[in-house]
Parts: sequence; C-alpha cells; structure tokens
Amino acid sequence: MSAFVEECRREWKRLGVPDLLAEEMATDLEADLAEAREDGVAAEEILGESDPRRFAAAWACERGLVPEQPPPARERRRRWPWVVGAIVLLWLLLAVAGVVLSMVGGGSSGPPRGSAAVLVAARVADLVGLKPAHASAVARRRGFAVHLERVRRHGAAPGTIVAQSPPSGATVPRGTTLTLRIARRR
Repeated sequence: MSAFVEECRREWKRLGVPDLLAEEMATDLEADLAEAREDGVAAEEILGESDPRRFAAAWACERGLVPEQPPPARERRRRWPWVVGAIVLLWLLLAVAGVVLSMVGGGSSGPPRGSAAVLVAARVADLVGLKPAHASAVARRRGFAVHLERVRRHGAAPGTIVAQSPPSGATVPRGTTLTLRIARRR
C-alpha cells in the first residue's frame, strides 16, 4: 500500500497542496490503512477508489485544499443516457411493484408493506466508539457512503469515532454520505 500513498503524495504535490498538509494527509492515510489491516478490513473498503490520483484529488477537494474539478465533457455526455435509462427503469419497476402489491394487498388503505420507501432507506447504526475501518465497513454494508474527518477531542480515545452525522437511529436514503469524526492521535 505504500506505493498507493506515494502516488497520492505526488498527486497532492502536483495539485499544489502545501507540503506540510500533504505529509499530514499521507500519514493519516498510512495510519488508516494500517488500522484497517489490523482490523481485518480490506484496503479497498477504506479507499473505495483504486486510482490513487483520483483518490488524492477527491480527498484534497473534500478538505478544501484544491478547487473541485468537473469531469471531462466527454465523460458527462456518455453518462446521461445511462442515468436517464436507470431512472426510467426504476420508475417502471416501482410501477409494476405497486400494481403487484396492490393486487396482493387486497385493497388495504395506506402504503403497502414492502413499498419502495422501505427498499431505499436504511437506519443509521451507532458507530461512535468504533475504529474507522470497522465503522466504515458497517456503514457501507448498510448502503451508505462514508466521509471521515479528524477532529481534536480531549478525553476521547485517539483513532476512534467520536461523533457521526446523521445520528444513530435516523432513517435516511441508502447512498447518503455519513460523516464520521475521528479523534486525532496526539
């Protein structure tokens, strides 16, 4: 994994991230990958991205260190037919499911059990106190994206989740990004 971190360092330098911040980010990344390895979590679950340049650019953008760069125009043109097709297909599937459920439900009032709202939402687990690798794995299994932030918290165990947003118990759409705040190592 050190090759991945080195490629990220080069990309941060190319993007103009100050050396001290780039080194801090590289150290954090190495620590997260080492923690994941210790917890038995694959590095791919933490990284979510196999291309170190795109991973590094996205991480720097999330921290406001570089401006977000739009994808190339050619890539946008190729995606829109797929997005439109997926929306139409989803709409058709939901319509068919609604018809079938209304036939099976016997005309009961209110939304049928197993309606689309239940299929696309999930309850947020309590991730506070867990290691970032374990918390990320739990969140991803439930269908959520994960954004990790390091914060200073006195009295909190370094390297553990000390806060999360949305809070545990909330029911939110799958695909929602959960922000997990990790106590910094001193």
